Amino acid sequence: MNKLKLLMVADTYYPKVDGTLRFIEEFIKRGEEFEISLLVPDLGKKKGKKVTYLKPSKIFSLSGYPNMKFSFKNLKLIKNEVRNSDLVFVQGPATISYLATRYGYKQSKKTIFYIHVLSWELFEKFMPTILLKKIFYNLVKKMCIHYFNYCERIIVPYPDLKEQLIEAGVKTEIVVARLGVDIEKFTPAKNKAGAKKAIGIDGSKTVIGYVGRVSKEKNVPTLLEAFKKLENQENLHLLIVGDGSKELITQFKELKNCTVTGFVDNVQDYLKAMDVFVMPSLTETTSLATLEAMATALPVIVTKVGYMKNYVVKDYNGIFFPKNSSSVLAMKIKKFIEEPGYREKLGINARKTVAYSFSWERSINKIKRLLLKEYYS
Repeated sequence: MNKLKLLMVADTYYPKVDGTLRFIEEFIKRGEEFEISLLVPDLGKKKGKKVTYLKPSKIFSLSGYPNMKFSFKNLKLIKNEVRNSDLVFVQGPATISYLATRYGYKQSKKTIFYIHVLSWELFEKFMPTILLKKIFYNLVKKMCIHYFNYCERIIVPYPDLKEQLIEAGVKTEIVVARLGVDIEKFTPAKNKAGAKKAIGIDGSKTVIGYVGRVSKEKNVPTLLEAFKKLENQENLHLLIVGDGSKELITQFKELKNCTVTGFVDNVQDYLKAMDVFVMPSLTETTSLATLEAMATALPVIVTKVGYMKNYVVKDYNGIFFPKNSSSVLAMKIKKFIEEPGYREKLGINARKTVAYSFSWERSINKIKRLLLKEYYS
């Protein structure tokens, strides 16, 4: 019996190893029921079999992610890949994904969209004025909902997002399937000082860390300002694991006690070197980076956005701080620095939370059943 041809579509690919790409990696590992091919942007690193690359634009990019180049060749590639598939499985959050959704609809291909990021919240952050932000937010939101309603099914990682989409006007059936974490890969450091030395940081320093895009929507300037307000800088190190805005990266690199890694394949090694994890983001869905930090037994300081406000429990596995408040964030970080016992207790509970509730096996098995059911229904 021939396997179903499953086309996975995304607007990210290597070397930009983000949450969406990590989901794709985990799905491919477990997707033996399908013949999987990928439709992704050419961001400079070719990796994997059965991958079709689309040329990126040299003019327009957001947060270090180039948009797809609008060319007849790219459009033809998208059409052909959709035509040659049995199922189209879209990951978002930009042009390639929405064009694949459109062509899937036109060619009567069953299309399933897993929403990792709300595009309208993501792109709104890059508009320079409040008026433009509002106009752009509404336009992008309207466009996204239009394309979501072309799909046979929408998958979201948590229940509140389902309700949010229904309220926004999405008519397509929405199913919840959590993201997962590989708790065998993301484990607590056995030797914290050694883990720091392994990535070039003094083992005696207290390391404050972040993993993700270095961008406006991730609100990393607030983390930078909070870090600068901390006392005893000679005993601290700021570790930024990710890439993005050159302007923002330059600001971080101006600090003597700061490391910016760019995108890396071995995120787990950098998490092991951290003592405290901060996710200052203005917009998130699940925040896989935060879950991976928790699996590494790190206490987390996060904003109350997306699913984080549900799985992070104050004074149990992490704490919250108000968006854009660098002073409050500095106070929260200081508390963790000064109270290692409190920090350790929350870290232990953080790992328990992830081990109990977030499994790639359960998540991807559920998604595979949904895809197969959708095709054969």
